[in-house]
Amino acid sequence: MSTLFKLIIISYLCVISFEINAQKPQPTIEDFFKNPKFSNLQLSPNGKYLAVLSPINDRKNIVILETEGLKNAKPVTKFDDQDINNFSWANDNEIVFDLDSNGNEAFSLYKINVNTKRAKVIELVGSKVGSSGIRSASIVHMLPNDPDHIIIQYNGRNIKAPDLYKLPLNSKWDRKHERNYKMDIIAKNPGGYQGWLLDHDGDVRGALSIDGLRGKFYYKNKDEEKFRVLREYNIEDENITPLAFDFDNKTLFVSSNIGRDTSALYYFHPEKNELGELIFGMPEVDVSNLMLSIKRKKLLGVKYLDEYPEVVYFDTETAQMMASLESAFKDKVVNVTSRSKDEVLNIVYVGSDTDPGHYYLYDKAKNTLKSLVSPMDWLDKSQLSPMKPIKFNSRDGLTIRGYLTIPKDSNGKSLPLIVNPHGGPYGIRNTWGFNPETQFFASRGYATVQVNFRGSGGYGRRFQQAGYGGKWGSEMQNDLTDAVKYLVSEGVVDPKRVCIYGSSYGGYATMAGLTYTPEIYKCGINYVGITDVSLLFDSLPKHWEPQRELLKKQIGDPDDEALMKKISPLYHVDKIVAPLMIVQGAKDPRVVKKHATDLRDASEDRGIVLTDDEWIMKDDEGHGFQKEENKIELYTKIEKFLNKHL
Repeated sequence: MSTLFKLIIISYLCVISFEINAQKPQPTIEDFFKNPKFSNLQLSPNGKYLAVLSPINDRKNIVILETEGLKNAKPVTKFDDQDINNFSWANDNEIVFDLDSNGNEAFSLYKINVNTKRAKVIELVGSKVGSSGIRSASIVHMLPNDPDHIIIQYNGRNIKAPDLYKLPLNSKWDRKHERNYKMDIIAKNPGGYQGWLLDHDGDVRGALSIDGLRGKFYYKNKDEEKFRVLREYNIEDENITPLAFDFDNKTLFVSSNIGRDTSALYYFHPEKNELGELIFGMPEVDVSNLMLSIKRKKLLGVKYLDEYPEVVYFDTETAQMMASLESAFKDKVVNVTSRSKDEVLNIVYVGSDTDPGHYYLYDKAKNTLKSLVSPMDWLDKSQLSPMKPIKFNSRDGLTIRGYLTIPKDSNGKSLPLIVNPHGGPYGIRNTWGFNPETQFFASRGYATVQVNFRGSGGYGRRFQQAGYGGKWGSEMQNDLTDAVKYLVSEGVVDPKRVCIYGSSYGGYATMAGLTYTPEIYKCGINYVGITDVSLLFDSLPKHWEPQRELLKKQIGDPDDEALMKKISPLYHVDKIVAPLMIVQGAKDPRVVKKHATDLRDASEDRGIVLTDDEWIMKDDEGHGFQKEENKIELYTKIEKFLNKHL
């Protein structure tokens, strides 16, 4: 009996056991929001070790174990104040990771040698928050053929203009003098570069700059020292976006919407400054996510988001491998998330909207698939609710898409509704998959709608730009209102039991809903949301300054005082009639805490005093809560708030 066939049988027996067992108790808040047992599994380059994030000291820390047999597990970091969210193997012995400081988005880089008896965390590049702005570091290229170095981006010299450095792993940060003496600058930013393009050898070959609304694409050959301007463009017009070099280190893969509305994948020939052959595109959604094989030096396929995650394979061998894996997991999304350098061992993640996922180890040489771990195995998948794509027309004729999650055991009629607008808002969209928030709401009997309103990304240039130029609180908000009316007309929603809840721009939309359409909502939860749009511009992080003109075009001119007051919910709090909950991280550099405190003060001026359950300000959080205990407290209070008002 084949391994894949065995997996099908095991899955079937699990389903049967769920059906015959007595009904299980309702999942707890901790079940949805405590840290997963395992996440971000990554194989070492030689495949010998597996690194995972796992709760140690109630924080996500790095744990190492041997891939064969999953034995000899040991934690190699033991932070008790911050979670590690991202890490990468630099070589077979060393892992590099970044660490934020209580949400202020100042990222420092660290390394750890996992094969020493007492693994010691070494700071490679430090970060800093001060009056001059946020200094932060990030990894740009792991240099897989150079195990002793990585390439990083760091804005230590100029807050607004990050430089590129080659960083030796056998170095460390001198905190007293705030520098790493061994890291070498390899590309000095003249002041306008906002992104860099490196080839597969790690050589700097291009840069992108922004000056107001004008963008430039700089390029050079391997044997050239200086960049030349390859293309100059208005950043909101038709354009190309470099994604990666092909493996000849000459041709580029780019995403382009030249001559079309949605972005598609093309070849681009920089020597001729010429857009080449169309590789793949879709008429209604953008395509830009490449699947590359470094070992085989070829493009394997492309991923994109439509109603569901989709993938197209260009490589027959990969297509056959994935078809074999997918046949074992019907109605699941199957992704290879990590692989050894020789691409023999592969970490396979399998999940869906009603499955928080499971990791497997696929051995390509042996054609075997072994079960590894489940991130959230305490959740009973039979209790989770499906997320369904929806589509409707706005009042002015735009096609609006989104997702609806309905409580599993309900009849789907006259339900209380949570409107959950996404953040961003530009370039961001909701996607299909397991979502702990929507599952939490469904488990408590609430339907949740997530609307990809105009301005959202992924649906082409026209749809995104339909949200530009003073559309906050008006046309963009109308799309949310129209979603509620659509669901009411379908009989799904009780119009007297609708609440709005969102974070960042979603928090803005929450306040816009309560102030501009107070008749729609029974309550609202503003999570790190913008309340005063002019304050958003006034408090813009200094390293975001090159984006100011683009933000003005997208949102509106901050010098237009009438417009700023019109689209800022803070100036319309007298319209609020529904109960309000405000949630904020004190160290948020994007939506500073004054947005929340001004809203609270304005409410108090009207005689509305928020209780401790309605006002949550956390000094150790930023733009969204990361710490497990804060998340659990938040959703405990959200549950209480919704029970009371919805």
